[in-house]
This record gives sequence, C-alpha cells and structure tokens, in this order.
Amino acid sequence: MDTSATDGVLQVRIHQQEVVADLGQKALELDDLDELMHAASVAVAKTLGVEYCKVLELLPGGDEVTLRNGVGWREGLVGSATVPTDLDSQAGYTLISREPVVVDDLRTEVRFSGPELLRDHDVVSGISVVIGSVEEPWGVLGAHTTDSREFTEHDANFVQSVANVLASAVENERTQTELEEMYGRISDAFFSLDREWEFSHLNASAHDLINPSGRELVGTNIWEAFPDAVERKFESKYRYAMDRQETVAFEEYYPDPLDAWFEVRAYPSETGLSVYFRDVTDRKERERKLRQSERRYRTLAEQFPNGIVTMFDDDLRYTLAAGKGFDELPVDPDVLEGRHVRAVWKGEFGDSAEAICRAALEGEERTAELEYAGRTWQINVVPVADDRGTVFAGIAIARDVTERRARERDLRETKARLEAATEAGAVGTWVWNLTEGRMVADATFADLFDVDPAAAHEGVDDGEIMSSIHAADRERVDEAVEEAIETCGTYEAEYRVRNADGDLRWVVSRGHVECNAEGDPETFLGAVTDITDRKRVEQSLQDHKDQFETLFEVLPVGVEVADADGRLLEVNETAIEIWGEGPPETDAIEDYSRHSGRWADTGEPVADDEWAMVRVLEGEALTEPHVYELEGGNGDKRIVLAHGMPVRDETGAVRRGVVTLTDVTERREYQRQLEETVSKLEASNERLEQFAYAASHDLQEPLRMVSSYLQLLENRYGDDFDSDAEEFLEFAVDGADRMRAMIEGLLAYSRVETRGDPFESVELDSVVAAAREQLRLQIEEERAEIAVESLPRVRGDAGQLRQVFQNLLSNALTYSGDEPPRVRVSAERAGAEWIVSVHDEGIGIEPDEQNRIFEVFERLHARDEYRGTGIGLALCQRIVERHDGKIRVDSEPGEGSTFSVVLPATRGE
Repeated sequence: MDTSATDGVLQVRIHQQEVVADLGQKALELDDLDELMHAASVAVAKTLGVEYCKVLELLPGGDEVTLRNGVGWREGLVGSATVPTDLDSQAGYTLISREPVVVDDLRTEVRFSGPELLRDHDVVSGISVVIGSVEEPWGVLGAHTTDSREFTEHDANFVQSVANVLASAVENERTQTELEEMYGRISDAFFSLDREWEFSHLNASAHDLINPSGRELVGTNIWEAFPDAVERKFESKYRYAMDRQETVAFEEYYPDPLDAWFEVRAYPSETGLSVYFRDVTDRKERERKLRQSERRYRTLAEQFPNGIVTMFDDDLRYTLAAGKGFDELPVDPDVLEGRHVRAVWKGEFGDSAEAICRAALEGEERTAELEYAGRTWQINVVPVADDRGTVFAGIAIARDVTERRARERDLRETKARLEAATEAGAVGTWVWNLTEGRMVADATFADLFDVDPAAAHEGVDDGEIMSSIHAADRERVDEAVEEAIETCGTYEAEYRVRNADGDLRWVVSRGHVECNAEGDPETFLGAVTDITDRKRVEQSLQDHKDQFETLFEVLPVGVEVADADGRLLEVNETAIEIWGEGPPETDAIEDYSRHSGRWADTGEPVADDEWAMVRVLEGEALTEPHVYELEGGNGDKRIVLAHGMPVRDETGAVRRGVVTLTDVTERREYQRQLEETVSKLEASNERLEQFAYAASHDLQEPLRMVSSYLQLLENRYGDDFDSDAEEFLEFAVDGADRMRAMIEGLLAYSRVETRGDPFESVELDSVVAAAREQLRLQIEEERAEIAVESLPRVRGDAGQLRQVFQNLLSNALTYSGDEPPRVRVSAERAGAEWIVSVHDEGIGIEPDEQNRIFEVFERLHARDEYRGTGIGLALCQRIVERHDGKIRVDSEPGEGSTFSVVLPATRGE
C-alpha cells in the first residue's frame, strides 16, 4: 500500500471537511446571504483547484436560472447572466438529479449540452449539484475547469455538502424574512413632526409604545417631551435626515420611563419628518444572548473547526482523536486511540455511532444528528479508501450545532405562534407592492377574498383582490385606497367580500402607506378582520329600532313617553288625535295640573296626582285602567282608557314612564246601544215565549173538543157512514192528532231555556239507555240493532239530553229504508270537547238539504211516506246550543247518516 498517497487522500478529505465546517460557521455569523455565497464560491474553487465556481438561482416560473454569485467569470456576468433550465441543458438536468452531476469532458457529453456560459469560458470538466431538494430546488452550485479532469466521488460529495450549507442558509433567511414581514404588518408605530420639531400626528401604536402615560403630545416639541433623546442617536439622526433630506434608519435605546430599544425609519420632506418605528427590545435581548453563545462557539471553532475529528480503522478502533470539542465531553481524547467505538460511547448514542461508522467502512457517507452530553452534534462520517478503492478506514467529524438548531426552532415556533394568533383572531394581513401592483397576503386574507393561499403567499395581482369586493362597495373602497396612496396616509374601510365558500362576509380593513424619500408611495401594509357577526347584530338592532318606530306611529292606541321628571319626550299621532290638538306641554310633574279631565264613571274632576303618568312615574304599574273623560283642544269630549308602566334602570329607579290611551268613546256608545238592544230582545223573547206557551195551551182545549166530537160521531153514527164518510172522518181524526203533536212539540221547543233543569254531572251511558227504553216498542217492531260504545260524562240537563238522543235514535229507526235498522252510537275526544255520534245505514240526506232539517216544521218527505212533525231536530239543536254545543250531520243519499253532537268536556277530565 502507498502510504504517502493514502495520507495525501486523507489530508484532502480532512481539509474538505474543515472547509464545510468553516462555511457552516460562517452561515451562523453572516447576515448577508450573498456574502456567504461568495465565500462558498471562493472556498470551493480553491479547494478543488478549479478556475470557476457558480451559484445559480432558479427564477420565478422555473424556465431560467440566473448567475447569482460566483468566481472566475468575466466581469458583468454575475447578477445578469441567465441559463435555460430545459432538460437538455446541464442546469435543467442537475435540478432533477438527486445525485451530483459529474462531467469529465463537456465536449463529448451526451446527456445534455453545455450552456453558452460554460462554452464561452472553454469549460471542459465540472461538478453540478442542486441547492435544496429536487422537489423544491432553490438553484444549482457548480465547479468547473478548462482542463480535462476526472473528479472523485469525494469531490462530488464535498460540493454537495457546501450546497447543503447554502440551502440551510437560504431557508433560514426566508423564514427570518417572513417573520419580519409579519411583525412589520402588525406592530409598526408612526408619528410625524413639523419643521419646528413639534408632533403633528401619532397613531395608536405610537401612543402605546412611547406615551404610556397618555400625555397630549400633538403640538409638543419632541426634545422637550423626550429630553433623553437629545444626547442619543434620535436627535442627530433626525437632524441629519432633515438637513440632508435623506432617509435614515437606525436602532437606539431610550432609558426610563420607556426603557426600550427601537428600530427607527425616518422619512424627511419639506414640511417635516415621518417616523416609523417598532419596539425591538426583545429582539435585542435575544441577539445579546445569541452573541454570547456564538462567542463561546467561535472560540471552540478557532481551536479546531467547531468540534472534534476522529479516525478509525476497519476494526472500528480509533487511530486518531483531536479537537477542542472534547473539552465539552466527558471523554479524554488521549485515551481514545486504540479503543473500540462501543467501548467509548455507551447507550443509544453508542448504537448510532457504531451504525454510521460501519456504514462508512462499507463505502457509504452518512450524516446524523445525535444528542450527547446535553449538546446536539452533527456528525459526518466518510470512508477512506486506497488507490484501488478499497475502504480501510473512516473519518468522523462532529460539529456542535446546538445553537443553530435552537435558533432555527425558535424562528419556526415564533412564526407558527404569530400565524396561529392572527388566524385565531380572524385577522388577515397583506403587503401591497404599489410599484409592481402585486399583493402578498396570508392564508386568512386569501380565504376571505377567495384567492388561492399558495398564490397569495407568492403574490397576486391587485386587480384580482379588488374584484372580490362587492360591486356596490367597490367604488367607495377604491376612493379610500386612492386617498391613502395620494396622501401617504392611513386607510380604513368597511365593505363586503365573497369568500372561498361563496359566502358574503363583512370585513374592516386598516392599513397605511409607506413612501420613499421623494414622497412617492411604495408599499401599502395592513390587516383585514371579519366583522360579519358584528354587522349582523348592528343590522338586527337597526331593524328592531325601525320596527318599533313604525309600530309607535301606527298603533291604534295613543302612546306617551315621559322622563323621570315628567317631561314629555314622545307622543304618537293617535295620542295627538285623542287630545284634539295634542296633550298640554309638560316639563315637570307639576305641569300635569294643566290637564283637564273627569272620571268617566263619576264625573268628578281628575286630581293632579291621579293622572296616569304621575302614578307611573311614582313607580305604579297601571294594569287596571283609569277611565277618563277628556276635553281636547278642539272641544271634543272623549272617553279614554289609560294604562301605564314604569321603565326602570339597573338599580330599580324609574327612568321613563309609558302611558297608553285607548279611545273607547264609540265603543262605550255602541255598548250602551247593545245593552239596550239586548234588554229589548230579552223582553221580546220573554213575551214571545209567553205567547207561544199561551197559544199552545189555549189551542189544546178546542183541539180536545174536536177530537172528542169526532170520536162521538164515529161511535154513534159509524155504522151509518158510507166509505167516503169513513175516509173523511179518518182524515179529520188524523189531522187533529198531528195538530196535537205539533202543539206539544212547539210547547217543548219554547220551554227549552225556561223549563230546563240546572246543569249537573251526567253519564251519557245512562242518558242513551233511557232513550232506548222509551223507544223499546219501536225497536222491537223494526227488529233494529243498536250498538252503543262507552260514552263520557258531561255537565248538562239529563232530561233534555235524553230528548236529544231519543229524537236522533227515533229518526235513525224511521228513515232506515227497507232493511232492519243498524244503528251505532260512539264518542271521541277532540281537545276540550266530546263528539258523540249516532250512525245509521238508512236512506241518507241530499247535501243541499242538510241545513234545512234543523229548522222548525221543515220536512223532507211527504206525510204519507214518513210520519213526523218537523220539530224534532230543531228541538235537538236548541237543546244542544243551551249546552254550549253544536250539532251537525254528514250524509250521502243511500249511504246512511251520521248525526254528531259536540259537547264541552267536563272540567278536570
């Protein structure tokens, strides 16, 4: 084995790892990404001994990459040259390659063609790797030479490791930028000074940060209001900006009572100074702690690049251990040599260390992050091979990355917390680049405006945002936006937008415009909040107010509202009409002595303290009305019912009095006339009833005489009558019998109200049974079947109710047709009523004749067809009405009839 060659390879490998470690340290120290890229380009070119190194950045759209940084290229190309990314170009091929792309001779390369940039510089060989991932590439890192050269796998891995450092730095810068933009959208404070150094405006954020005591600062000299600013950067920077008319930016500390660090941007103009600032005290404290940590870390790195280096043989025994990193470990490097890996490292760390070392001996490069001794270590393990490619050892370089990982984690967590806070508050934020006409917004904003969140994150055309605003609001919003841009001022507007779910939402937008030193607007920053729920509440309150105001005016009663002192606040039109020309003017309770009125029932004057409003303002609720006779300004006298109710505050004190006035003048007159009419009708009914009784009673005496003499004629001379005489006599007897039945029915009809018994609890089962007993002979003659279901108990006159069901059953038997009668009596509950029905299968009734059958002396059939007086159903109806009930019939000719009696249910059942 060529020992000198092997040592040379090892030295190259160690040097490459040292370069990667050094660049990793620079990534922590440098804030400028381009400076880091330049350092990486120089280091790669120098380490690999090539003339050219390039950092290509993928442009938006993905069709080209631009030469962002590099070394060796002709002047003017860095920052301007572009290279296509189609698949037949080296850059495009690299962007989709997961492994480094190595070119031994570009002139004979068949996978792709060399770009013009490489051909113009006579490039022959090189290495290209993707910066980032194939799924989300940022760009390409490449090293190239004009010589024909075969690069080793270790060279390619070295370039890939540098690309990984750049990718990590790019991601950190992107996260930091997004975080700073979020803070900028929400926490910026602003004030303006005139040329006399007096405050002319402060926004709410400015007051919160520098005016916690709430002083009146507008019109106050800044140096008098904040004397400690004079000896600090504030005065010198502000005066420099005004004298030179140049924008200044700086950070400075202001002592008690503020005790805070501020990041300041001041924009001068001919009329004064516009100052944007934010509180960066927390950031300064973090930076101070971070600098302390970095100084400790840098000291270790200077001793040996940022950790420890070890070498092990194919038996996993250490042959070399060095580095100041061992000062932080409970392991002495002097005792490592000759010991097995597992003999040094214990537990899970030892398992992982052995695994990655064995992988190196099998020819693989491995990178792992492991926790040991309270620190996070990034361990890179690579194989070491001889000239024949046989792996005989491995090198492990461990770097302490604790601080870097903590910082990255803090950035992610801070960003996540901020995003969660804005999302939980339904607050969306935006940054509008006025020069380019594009807006960058967060997910909440995108959802409200129905914009793709990914597109909003990258930036969308401002016209797309404005098109989401409701057409009726768009012109007003445009005017507010234009005014803010023209004045470099603040902006606030409420309007409607159609969100991603298609819902119409109300939002409020607030923002401010930032201008450059020349006063030209550049950036419009702001936030939008969903206020739909608040708007709905406001609209509901307005609707209720409008409804109550309309109701107040259209109420058919007068309404008066007075305050606690008695002063009338509101009177509706109806009240004005009742008073004739409106109520007397009242500014205090004592003024109610001007009211003129009398008590309607007694005619006595209403005393001052007896008016309804006076009683209500004393706390009395007038549920029983005061009845006044009022004489209005037009001389009309009105009878009025007055009700009232006090309105109390949260302490119970009377705050308002409300009195309603109901004009019952016409009602009282109508009631008087109605009472007179009822009295006359009752007297007339009584006379009619007396007449009907007298007439029916007096008619029965001559009718009995006629019947008696007809019987005498039949008994004495019956044998002498021929057939005609006998028929005439029969007609006369039948007519007398029918007349007697009609008189008896009329007499019963007239006595329903006056001769009925008092109401009591009645079992309808017993009532119907008594009716059936009265009809027993007819039932037997007709061979009728009568089925009676269980019937309820009601309050009524048992005798009259028996008459009702006797008449209904009799009719069912009489009008049964040719077949033996089939009758069913049933009952059902309907709310507070019982419906008792009598069903038959008889001849039925024509629909247009069903109302006639309840009229007195109305018959539907000739007397020679069916007997009867025509009073039975009329009598039933009058008895049922006496019981506060109803009677009806449902029937079809030939299908039978159902008579239903509706009676009130007994209370409590």
